Amino acid sequence: MFLRALYLAAGLAVSLGSVASAQTFGGAVEMRDIDRDGDLKVIAGSAEITGRIGEDLSVFAGNVDVDVQVDGDIRIAGGSLVVAGRVAGGAEIAGGSVEVTMDIGENAELAGGYLQYSGTIAGSLDTAAGVLEIEEGSVISGPADMAGKTLMLGGHFLDNVDAVAEEVIISGRIDGDVEIEAEHLTIESGAVITGRIEYFGPFEPEIADGATLASAMEYTYRDIDLDWSRDHFDGAHIDLDIVPPAEFFAVSGIAFALLLGVLALVMMPRGVRRVSYKFRQQPIVAPLIGLFLLPMGWIMLMTAGTVLLALSIVGVVLIPFWWVFGFFMLIVAYPLGAIALGDLILDRTGRGNAGFGLRFLGMAIVLILSTALWVLPPLAVIAWLILSWIGLGSWMLAAFGRKDDPQIEPTDSAASSTSDAAV
Repeated sequence: MFLRALYLAAGLAVSLGSVASAQTFGGAVEMRDIDRDGDLKVIAGSAEITGRIGEDLSVFAGNVDVDVQVDGDIRIAGGSLVVAGRVAGGAEIAGGSVEVTMDIGENAELAGGYLQYSGTIAGSLDTAAGVLEIEEGSVISGPADMAGKTLMLGGHFLDNVDAVAEEVIISGRIDGDVEIEAEHLTIESGAVITGRIEYFGPFEPEIADGATLASAMEYTYRDIDLDWSRDHFDGAHIDLDIVPPAEFFAVSGIAFALLLGVLALVMMPRGVRRVSYKFRQQPIVAPLIGLFLLPMGWIMLMTAGTVLLALSIVGVVLIPFWWVFGFFMLIVAYPLGAIALGDLILDRTGRGNAGFGLRFLGMAIVLILSTALWVLPPLAVIAWLILSWIGLGSWMLAAFGRKDDPQIEPTDSAASSTSDAAV
């Protein structure tokens, strides 16, 4: 039976691997000259990628250096980003220091502390940055909404431009209407603006002799107090959807749950055995108890315990430990539920005498199945809730229920028997 279960776990792992074959996790990821037809998602400390991706590319890393041809969309987030190449779809890029030299086939949403862009954007541009520099030779086909401390616009804008900043410097060409709200506006020699110009600010704009303006500037004096933390960034309608993919939470969750489960199996073997045994005895009652305790019952328990501890001087000191214990219960309930369900599936004897290896295998199978459900995140959340209900309810039955320990067969190892007897 053990080998059959082992084969089952291996099959599940292979199935998961095929589903997540386009996912890469690591400390330092280097992928050079790749040629992939599907999506690629990378989560790493640092990532260096070159080549072609047939669909979407998502990268989440501290340092990113990519030079790629992407036939779908691109989403990149990190600390220091250097992005080059071509993307047929849209681009969402955000980081601390961002340098983008890329032709973008649809809309672009860019954000950064320092942001430098060079290339062509076939759609609109929405950007917010501390310092934004649109390089000479860049072409923005759609409307551009920009916000930042310093905006340096040296490219060619084919549509309207809206900007909010402390300082705006225009040295390129704008063929649409321009609306600027800034403390300082400078239009340099060689700049060309063919549309209507509307400027709001506390000082007169500085316009060089070599600048070409097709219409007189409409200037409105306004004593501007720019609030960079809130209102004035609303001018750039940035809706970045750069969040780690569901697979990231799945892999992180299963790794953490496995670690907690192993610790429970090693440190509390008798307690884990009682939890599994109680769930086997009452497979309906245990989840119902967990359903009550999560979350309303847990809140009531924490509140009641806090009130009781607060009634004494010594108890007040213990309140933080009580809440730490409460959160510990919630976190450990998930792997305990996986152990209990896995034990029910694999241990056909019904005596609760499974060893460490079989219990670990059962837990791993259940957690892998639960992780696979992240393909449809709502199902994964439901699985997490059910396993947490099982774990929490079985735990409460083991702690406060009738002390009917499972029968231990003499085939258990001597070390295990000695340990349980000591407990």
